[in-house]
Amino acid sequence: MMLASQKLAANGSKCQLLPAGFDGGNGSAKLALGDAEIRIPSYFLPIHGDLYDVPASIEGSLVEYVVGDRPDLVGQRWLAGLPAYQQNPSGCFRTVDDPKGKLKFGLQMLLGAIGTLTHQNFWTLDLVASIQDAQAFGDELKQLLHGGHTVKLNGSRLHSTVQINVLNVVEEGVGAIVSSRQTIDPNAQTLLYDFGSGTCIISVFGAKGKLTERTVSPGGVEQLINSIAKNIETRRHLAAEGDRQIIRTAVENQTFLYGETGWNFRHIYDAELKPWVQSVLSPALKAAAPWTPTSKSIIAVGGGSQLPAIAELLAMKGIKPAGDCWANARGLRKIAQLKRG
Repeated sequence: MMLASQKLAANGSKCQLLPAGFDGGNGSAKLALGDAEIRIPSYFLPIHGDLYDVPASIEGSLVEYVVGDRPDLVGQRWLAGLPAYQQNPSGCFRTVDDPKGKLKFGLQMLLGAIGTLTHQNFWTLDLVASIQDAQAFGDELKQLLHGGHTVKLNGSRLHSTVQINVLNVVEEGVGAIVSSRQTIDPNAQTLLYDFGSGTCIISVFGAKGKLTERTVSPGGVEQLINSIAKNIETRRHLAAEGDRQIIRTAVENQTFLYGETGWNFRHIYDAELKPWVQSVLSPALKAAAPWTPTSKSIIAVGGGSQLPAIAELLAMKGIKPAGDCWANARGLRKIAQLKRG
């Protein structure tokens, strides 16, 4: 769950066709676009009035939808990413709070990510996206993302037209397998754990990366964050439940400092980690047990695989964390490149 630094794209040429991978996660949305990599928290806030100032952030932006293939969004304005939380910490929407949040807020998050980059009049994307159940929701996500979308970004009077050609929507984790091709045997079975913010996913890939089995269960890192926020010592210290965003940031940065208060909650994290392992991690390991002996490579991705103390626990069980949060998005971009020929 380490916070990855972003690379901002230079102002490209007009109508430049860019391969893109979009991983609209429950905790954060990752967009790998050409040479740029943007990660924004999965927060959304509709804006109905005037803002004092337009936020300047590399973790989100202000979007106004002018016209395009999503008529339901025409005339709407919203903050996506960190600015949504900063504007209204207790009132912004979180993707993780809605079972269909990745569908409802997918395009809003994608456009919010593009808003962090240098302005261009035209963006043309060949996009591969992922979702936790592509069989059930892949076609719907494709329809919601696909097409032309003309927007104003960050209060600018200039228009940006984002043309999105969705090449495919795949299961979450497929991109991570593509990113790991140099370290796994393409002719052997690979077991992939995806410990995300809202779900735990177990995927079994056969030769040449063919998906053969998949199990999705509710519960993820957000469950641990909630437990820390509701811990009785947290409530005693703050006289209220903890702020989930502040806790998440401190865990990601491994400082365990609650904002700028100087309060360190590492001992509460350690106390809540054991029940989280028992209720979330252990059932996932048990569910994957039938495929463990026959898998030549066992990989873990997602924020849960990078939690302090968890990476070491997984390594003891022969499970290799992918390294950072970008494995899936980078792999999706690679698929987009391959599909373009």
